[in-house]
Amino acid sequence: MTGDNKKYVVIHGHFYQPPRENPWLDVIEKQESAAPYPNWNECIYDQCYRPNAYSRLLDNKGMISEIHNNYEKMSFNFGPTLFSWLERYHPVTLERIVLADKQSREEYDGHGNAVAQVFNHIIMPLASRRDQLTQIRWAKHHFRRSFKRDPEGIWLAETAINMQTVRCLIEENIKFVILSPNQAEKFRPMGDKNWSMVSQVGIDTRRPYRIFPKSDSGAQLEGYLDIFFFDEGLSKEISFNNLLTDANILGNRINSCYDNSADSQLVTIATDGETFGHHKAFGDMCLAYFFKHVAPQLGIQPVNFAYYRTIKPPEYEVSLKNSSGEGTAWSCAHGVGRWTRDCGCKTGGEDFWRQTWRKPLRDALNYLQNEIDLHYESVLSSIMDRPWDLRDAYVETMNEDSDKIFKAFIEDNFGSERLHEDKLREVRRLLEAQKYLLFSYTSCGWFFSDISGIETIQNMAYACRAIQLGLTEDKKESVLEKFLNMLEEAPSNIPNANGRTIFERHILPFFHHERLLAFAASVQQVIANEEKQTQYKSSYTIRTSSVKSISNDNARYEITSVELDNSMSGERSAWSVLLSYNDEDDLRGWIIPAECSVGSSNPDDWMSHEEAKSFSLHETFYTCREELFESFQSKMISDTYERFENWYSKNISHMQFLSKLDLNIPSYILAPMGFVFQNKWNSLIEELKIFGKEEEVFSQLLQLHNLIHRYDADVDFKQTAGILQQIIVDELVSLRDSLTAEKCNRLRCLLNVVDKFSVPVEKNKLEDIFSLFLSGPVTELYNYSVRQNPQDSDARKLLENVLSFANRMNFSTERFRL
Repeated sequence: MTGDNKKYVVIHGHFYQPPRENPWLDVIEKQESAAPYPNWNECIYDQCYRPNAYSRLLDNKGMISEIHNNYEKMSFNFGPTLFSWLERYHPVTLERIVLADKQSREEYDGHGNAVAQVFNHIIMPLASRRDQLTQIRWAKHHFRRSFKRDPEGIWLAETAINMQTVRCLIEENIKFVILSPNQAEKFRPMGDKNWSMVSQVGIDTRRPYRIFPKSDSGAQLEGYLDIFFFDEGLSKEISFNNLLTDANILGNRINSCYDNSADSQLVTIATDGETFGHHKAFGDMCLAYFFKHVAPQLGIQPVNFAYYRTIKPPEYEVSLKNSSGEGTAWSCAHGVGRWTRDCGCKTGGEDFWRQTWRKPLRDALNYLQNEIDLHYESVLSSIMDRPWDLRDAYVETMNEDSDKIFKAFIEDNFGSERLHEDKLREVRRLLEAQKYLLFSYTSCGWFFSDISGIETIQNMAYACRAIQLGLTEDKKESVLEKFLNMLEEAPSNIPNANGRTIFERHILPFFHHERLLAFAASVQQVIANEEKQTQYKSSYTIRTSSVKSISNDNARYEITSVELDNSMSGERSAWSVLLSYNDEDDLRGWIIPAECSVGSSNPDDWMSHEEAKSFSLHETFYTCREELFESFQSKMISDTYERFENWYSKNISHMQFLSKLDLNIPSYILAPMGFVFQNKWNSLIEELKIFGKEEEVFSQLLQLHNLIHRYDADVDFKQTAGILQQIIVDELVSLRDSLTAEKCNRLRCLLNVVDKFSVPVEKNKLEDIFSLFLSGPVTELYNYSVRQNPQDSDARKLLENVLSFANRMNFSTERFRL
């Protein structure tokens, strides 16, 4: 690419979600507010992250003419916590994102579209220099691992910055950042002595700027950082108005930002990446059409920041507002007050709500950090010279749940001295505590209007986990109590609530999480009759064994032994559990550390033991309750189906007679029928996994479907939608690897099942896979059978079959004209 163009545009998407994982289980538990999705990550993935990797370009018939990867043409950052989640749950889409950066490097002279992001989105100016450096270093390592190159630029959480942040970025060899023009105070041509005040003349966002670092005393330091200011008006119109409803309107609005200057100009748009599809439905398609058609027509060249720096280096110096104080951010008109005080900025809630809770929350976390940092430094300094360098390097093995890998990491990076296993696990616990401490400062915890919001509760959960992992046993309780007292000074806008009451209700029950896990594991084995004695819950390995059964006239009791091992957090423990249950009362468990054995099988001795803590099922983790529910439900379904199937066989002739009387059949008769039909339907869908049975199964499904409607039975086709979708996905992948007419016909039959019975399969995800097939094997077959060997009738016939199937998948085949 050359720099001959005069009109350039960078559209930057800040793709980010806060860490949402339960810190004890390392999974995102169900979030009701995201329904029908299980959590907000899945919701926004389906509406934004995936669509932008597979954005549809439609022809005038509404058929898909092309699928466009928007990440190839836009600048983007993916927050490391979101990236890791995508890596875990949606790796195929993530491959498209990584590939887009690779392809952009090929197009833009080695400069990629991807930009790094401070690791877990803390407000940098409110953090210590040490924490800022860790955030940048973790971000750099994550970026190198993900994109196989060093980052040139970095996205700062809420674009928050001050001079200390500038110095840290330069020290870590970051080349540029993206800021709001409202953060600029003054500018001047480099080498000029006179400044122009932004408040008087504004600032031209169509060029890059450079800032030179200064010490706290004002002395000039070495190095520099380049800054791109986004066009605030245009960016807000995209975020909050209707520019994404029409690509031509978007293009014309961008085009209006250039003047007739002979010099090149860069229009910079920066907004939350979730705007393109989540906040603005089909915004991804507007973006794709702009990149593909409108921008070329208007002579606008999409580029990325790193590339533009090379063709148009900064010629102006800039000074930022309040650069030596607390700094500024793009989403707060009061410096960075939104994350430390009741500045007036808020999102959601009633007009009269106040945010006086922000300062006490930050003060409480600062107190907690001081206590945990002191202990960390004390322990680590006794075994190595550079304890804080160890924290910076911990990102290398942060997600590894292997003792062996962690041990090798310590020995390779911090000396060959071999630490005892117990000491290694202690080091791991302290490093995990540091991770969760930083997570507790994630900016979203202060962004919204009340301390009772899910983001703030999430931050407090991370703080709780840090207390558990980062302090000695004799210190935890006192630090926790002072922390709670400080939270009590953080008033909620919800009546009779404050930070302490919210913490005690939503988080404190999990302070004894290992007891809860031991209790749930015992129930899983004893009550749900699970045969496996080794269970796995995230990074926990849980082993249970029965000790003794006791029964009397009033209740039944089970004593079990439970061992927990978490190599990720360095935790290991053993417990004795007494379960008490009968047919009427709630099931309860008394959990005692194994080393404090009761020495008696008398239930009263267990219940009165000074170390015993009692729990009921509703106090366990939601995930544990969900697993227990599924376990019990599975056993009940199996038993119920056997009984209802027998009932159905005996009474089917009576039901046929009843259906002809044109009278309402009672629900207590229809219910067992619906149950039987549901299981028959599920079984038939499972049979579709067998190649060659599709037509036979389709016929049986049709007969069953008629019965279902004849009796107006209640059958949920959603139950098997996921199974059928996976079958089709597997077949599409197989078709891509080996193109045959038989596979096309099988896929047609499977899609007929979807359409005929309105099974809620996510067709867009099937189209995503098929699009790769069209651009690969089908194109190769077309070139062979039409251009190279038109006499090959078998290849021609296969091509016709495949193109017919492509139309069935709603793809235009105009480019494959026969």
